[in-house]
Amino acid sequence: MGPHHQQSRTFVGNIQYQSDDQGRDWLQARLKRHLSELIRLAAPSMTSRLGMLALGFVDTVMVGRYATSELAWLSLANRSVISFLLVVGIGLLMGVVVYTASAFGRDDERECGRIWRRSMPYALWIGGGMLALSLPAHIWMDWLASDPVIAEESAKLVVILGLGLPAHLIFFCCTGFLEGIRRPMIPMVALIVGNGVNVVLNYSLVYGHFGAPEMGAAGSALTSTLVRWILAALLLAYLWYSPSMERFGLRISHGQSWKDWARQRTIGYASAVSIGAEVGAFAGLAVIAEKLGAFILAGQEIVFNVMTVPFMVSVGIGSATAVRVGISHGRGDPADTGLAGWTGLGASIVFLSLAAVFVFLFPEWLFALHSDDMRLAAITVPAIMFIAYVTVFDGGQSVVSMALRGLGETWWPTAIQAVAYLMLMLPLSWYLAVDMDRGLIGLLEATLIASIFSVVAQSVRFWWLTGREKAFENKPSQKDEA
Repeated sequence: MGPHHQQSRTFVGNIQYQSDDQGRDWLQARLKRHLSELIRLAAPSMTSRLGMLALGFVDTVMVGRYATSELAWLSLANRSVISFLLVVGIGLLMGVVVYTASAFGRDDERECGRIWRRSMPYALWIGGGMLALSLPAHIWMDWLASDPVIAEESAKLVVILGLGLPAHLIFFCCTGFLEGIRRPMIPMVALIVGNGVNVVLNYSLVYGHFGAPEMGAAGSALTSTLVRWILAALLLAYLWYSPSMERFGLRISHGQSWKDWARQRTIGYASAVSIGAEVGAFAGLAVIAEKLGAFILAGQEIVFNVMTVPFMVSVGIGSATAVRVGISHGRGDPADTGLAGWTGLGASIVFLSLAAVFVFLFPEWLFALHSDDMRLAAITVPAIMFIAYVTVFDGGQSVVSMALRGLGETWWPTAIQAVAYLMLMLPLSWYLAVDMDRGLIGLLEATLIASIFSVVAQSVRFWWLTGREKAFENKPSQKDEA
């Protein structure tokens, strides 16, 4: 080699290497670590999300087998009012996960504790407001439902379910803190207990077993409320009394003013608008389905109950991705931050593709879990097959959204999801399901189009944000998480 030879260089992210081999070694090592950490964090997180989903899944299955009409009432109550209120509240608290993960990445355990202490009264305040909004349910149902019987019965269920909203937000706040400090196993264990209680109470109160009154859908709603309060109590007891939590100073006043943590709430505001726009749009789908009749409404509940299973797994992956992105971003490592996000999206695509194949191959079995009504099957089974196409994109957009939250992004994912689900999906749903008379399939076609737009647009945003950051070192950081 002559003295004027130029040594080959390569870049990973924005980090410069002296050789291609060095860059590949860095990438392989980091990718392996991200995958192992993602699995370690996501496995209990996914289990927790599936545990939460299982509560509603059991409700739908037991009420569906009890009576198709009562399933339609429960569907409208949950999809049009309760789910919307719940996810807006959860969105407002999303900053708990992001800020706790970032503080934990900086090894600032006391700040983690302050985040939880200041967020708990906030969660209670939000939960009380959501409860207050659910109490005049007869007004909302009269506006939303054209059938007076469906409106009246759904309103009763909204009131019962609304009593559990404060508890659910307390549980979410505690879960967000525990996931941020990489203790996702605790919510998972609590949900295992909660699901056992849920099955027994549902079986008792829906069908009238073990000496309990036969309450149908109302029994299922009452069960949901009771289980939510049990879950909140379990996590509060753990955080307050566990010796392992003492180092976070959870019993010490946070000592901060309202303005001191405005940035955390700003993330929550944006998340609430973003998630609220998406779920509000899906609530609109329930309203459109009700216009098409009780069978379409009940069929839609079964379809979305099936679709929510892989979606909740993607939410678990997304939550773990947000933690990984938040930790890398908190360390000031831009290349690793980008790799954390893309690893999460890639893992979700692999899993969701497998789930889509399963759904496509076994739609009759999935329907049979929920009902033995053959008239309902004729509407629902083809729709279950179609959601195999929706699953990958719907779950993928939620993972990218959480990766953006891990970066501290606020309004961009909000705007993208608002455009996708409010401005695109809802008008398309009416056109395809009602004007084109495609019924339940038309609602799902509109969902697919909106989800494709959302995942593509948010991926471009994440790529641009991580790609524009400048590295401050000429070699990869040797610091690794414990």
